[in-house]
Amino acid sequence: MHLCPAEYIIHAFGGVRKTARAIGRTPSAISKWRKYKDRNGKIGGIPRCTHDKILAVARKTGIDITTEDLINGRNTKE
Repeated sequence: MHLCPAEYIIHAFGGVRKTARAIGRTPSAISKWRKYKDRNGKIGGIPRCTHDKILAVARKTGIDITTEDLINGRNTKE
């Protein structure tokens, strides 16, 4: 199953609240990602202003997130 960037990042962190806590945003801000349109008009994009923070926290905590995931999402087995 393919997850859009927002869904994959939320999944990787373990939920909306955990994602929000990890990167210092509110849960409602994270939930809005699901409706956010990226530069190409795709729904489920991640705002560019959060990319560096997400990648830094993911590296620090060992969560498998890449730059590619922030742009294209990822296929999962679930």
